[in-house]
Amino acid sequence: MRPVTGIKILGMRLGVVLLVSYWIVLFTGTHLPSTRVIAPQMNDKSKHFGGYFVLALLLCYVSHTNPKRTYPNASRFGSIAAVLFLYGCLDEWSQQFARGRQPDVWDLFADACGITSAILFYIVVKRLQRSISTPSTSSSGS
Repeated sequence: MRPVTGIKILGMRLGVVLLVSYWIVLFTGTHLPSTRVIAPQMNDKSKHFGGYFVLALLLCYVSHTNPKRTYPNASRFGSIAAVLFLYGCLDEWSQQFARGRQPDVWDLFADACGITSAILFYIVVKRLQRSISTPSTSSSGS
């Protein structure tokens, strides 16, 4: 079976298509008037956490580490966190222009927690995956 990263749709990697599509849906969802609720009933902070968790996870999945940098993983994941946090700030600020919405610093905090959790989750899963796929280097002494 081919990995998802190799599948292309209209010349674009499937992961990138999913990321862009999800980001558009997330932006639209956070700017709809709050009078109509089409999502399941759950805490607003949970929605922010989950929304940014998935967004950060997708961004981790489609991005690559540049081995030429001094601290390649810190640079990659730090950039992802910074871009998404700035986007979260812009998203909260712009909600003041949507009818029935208002910026909330606790929403931004939930966004940041989702971003951080996703990056840590991604790193742990990748390390576990790497440790499972590499054979043990221990030798049996006799």
